[in-house]
Amino acid sequence: MNLVKWFRKNNKKVMAVVVIVLMVGFIGGSSINYIFQGHGGRDKAVAFYGKNKINYYDREEARQELEVLMRLGASQVLQAQDLRGIVLSELLFSQDRASAEVLDYARQMIQRNRYRVGDKQLSEIYARTAPTDIYWILLREEARMAGMHVSNEDVGRLLAQVIPQLFNGQTYATVMQGMVNQYGRPESYILATFGKVLAVLQYAETICSVQAVTDAEVRHLASYENETMNAECVQMKAAYFADKSVTPSEAELTAQFNRYKSVLPGDANETNPYGFGYKLPDRLQLEYIAVKLADVSSIVPAPAQEEIETFYRDNRTRLFTEQVRTDPNDPNSATVNRTRDFSEVAVEIREQLMRQKITTKAEQILIDVRNVADEKLTPLNAREEKPSVEELKKGAADYQKIAEDFGVKYGVPLYYGRTGLLSAVDLQSDKYLGRLFLTGYGANPVRLGQILFSAEDFGERAVTLMSIPKAQRFRSIGPAHDLSAASSPNLSDQIMTLVRIVEIQPMASPENLDVTYSTRTLRAGDASTDDDDVFSVREKVVEDLRKLAAWDATKAKAQEFVAMATKDGWDSAVAKYNELYGAQATEDPNDPNVFEVQYLTGLRRISAGQLQVIATQAASNPAAPEYLRRLGIERRFMDRLHALLPADKDTLAETPLVMEFKPDQSLYCLRSLSIQRLNQQQFQSLRPMLLSRQEHVESQSLAVVHFNPENILKRMDFRYAEQLTPVIDSGPREMPQDPV
Repeated sequence: MNLVKWFRKNNKKVMAVVVIVLMVGFIGGSSINYIFQGHGGRDKAVAFYGKNKINYYDREEARQELEVLMRLGASQVLQAQDLRGIVLSELLFSQDRASAEVLDYARQMIQRNRYRVGDKQLSEIYARTAPTDIYWILLREEARMAGMHVSNEDVGRLLAQVIPQLFNGQTYATVMQGMVNQYGRPESYILATFGKVLAVLQYAETICSVQAVTDAEVRHLASYENETMNAECVQMKAAYFADKSVTPSEAELTAQFNRYKSVLPGDANETNPYGFGYKLPDRLQLEYIAVKLADVSSIVPAPAQEEIETFYRDNRTRLFTEQVRTDPNDPNSATVNRTRDFSEVAVEIREQLMRQKITTKAEQILIDVRNVADEKLTPLNAREEKPSVEELKKGAADYQKIAEDFGVKYGVPLYYGRTGLLSAVDLQSDKYLGRLFLTGYGANPVRLGQILFSAEDFGERAVTLMSIPKAQRFRSIGPAHDLSAASSPNLSDQIMTLVRIVEIQPMASPENLDVTYSTRTLRAGDASTDDDDVFSVREKVVEDLRKLAAWDATKAKAQEFVAMATKDGWDSAVAKYNELYGAQATEDPNDPNVFEVQYLTGLRRISAGQLQVIATQAASNPAAPEYLRRLGIERRFMDRLHALLPADKDTLAETPLVMEFKPDQSLYCLRSLSIQRLNQQQFQSLRPMLLSRQEHVESQSLAVVHFNPENILKRMDFRYAEQLTPVIDSGPREMPQDPV
């Protein structure tokens, strides 16, 4: 049969097939599965929660509900609530990507309100093992089973208020009609869907608020926050009276080392009252290329007069206009706007523009350096298989040669070097490294130390980073800036640098007494002090044993001092002790006056709850463990002082006296000690505020636990059907014209 005649005869059938093919292609491949599955396929169980099943139809319906919620601005509505709403919004609508702006806002809220939440808890919101629609089904059903329901009328009133704000002034009727047309669902369905997410939020509020704060807890909190102590004392450290000429025997050194080699220094407790410890912290070695901003200033041209005038003209209202009183001598007089004259600010503008030029040039130099240094690492990191440390080391360019070459190219010295093995505390206390930050990762700069100690080699102790790549060995990090460079007129001690990790030593007990390592930090043309920058386990053990041997002598000296102060006066006793022991006790030979009366005012005890909040919020700081150990010692010191005071008096019954305090290996000669107690009337006035605040803090802190993805799966007894391998999808699809 002629092909043309056949097409003419069967043209209607051909067109029908073409239309069907086009429709299937337009609808999408996922719908093909449903066409061939039939009704029975859609009812097939995908997963279970409790005795209930989730089928293909349930998941498709859940995805559409999430699309409706996203299109209707549910994420913005939730984020405008509180931390609970922010976390729920990120769980349902973030599509596994943390928003830097949302996280910065959440962190500010957490710190301001002292919630017991840190970056680790926030990061777990994005560590999902199931598709987003599964979490939505579980949360939605959990709220429904608990009897939570928000009526369509209530939802309508809420949306009528917020829709104009979310949709650039469009009315409720216009937006809702568009939603009805787009989804082919009635208005009641859309309102009911929005009501479901509000019910989930309400259920979370209810379940996270069930733990009532007791009156005893509020009283305890009021006491810790509002009672203050004042003390006058002289500290007698055992180190002041240690005999540095005596070296303990090898047997004594070995016994002390073996007893505390697995303990971190400063971990004072009943079995280790002095806080001895020789366990080595997490450490890393850096290679760096640094440039001094003062050197860069020599190759940067000064701003032209035209630039200065243009800057003034563009920023006259914003930067150089201020409100002043019409009568400077009358603080109640009216205010008027006064714009500073160009002649007043020309020098200031010139200096500011010059600093900007210098920092921009320094950054440009180091970016060029980084591009060359990491040129061979880029393809290694781009491949699917993770590169080995040896491959990364082989691909890393020679930092020293690059520093020399680019120094010649730009006509400015570039300082190259390697540090020793630095702990987080070593790094943060260094005059250069401790002041360096990286920008471009959200609204707030990130400390260099946080990024460095995020390396996977540190395991569970690795710093949790949000929306920032973890540090890798041999990969350049930076340019890292000194933030004060933007405003400081003196650039002489300010640098910008690139660093890369060349060695990592995770926390471990030292193998033996003879372990030593360099703690040299960054040098930028400074005089070398390499001989002093060595940590020795043996020297640390010797030092501790000398202090221990001097403990009884220190107690005797403290008693002697108190007797002398009682007889001749405190000033006389202090002068005498500085004369007798000041030279041997001081760390600075130019200042032998180590003994002095310390005036400790406004001392407040630290509660266990406060320590927990600090520990949680500071978890992203790699130096936090050391800081918390010191804070723990401070807490014990405050408690020790408080215990000396009689319950029915506000001052010490007898003074002066000697207080032994082993955690900081000192005795304190107390001249006076008093407390400003909280009376019953003050407590009653504070009680409602403290009760409300504490209940709010507990509720918000628990919200992150409630919406933790793993916790949702566990409490709903979620499990996949045996015949199905779970596939992680990317969450709800992006809809056009998202609300702004």
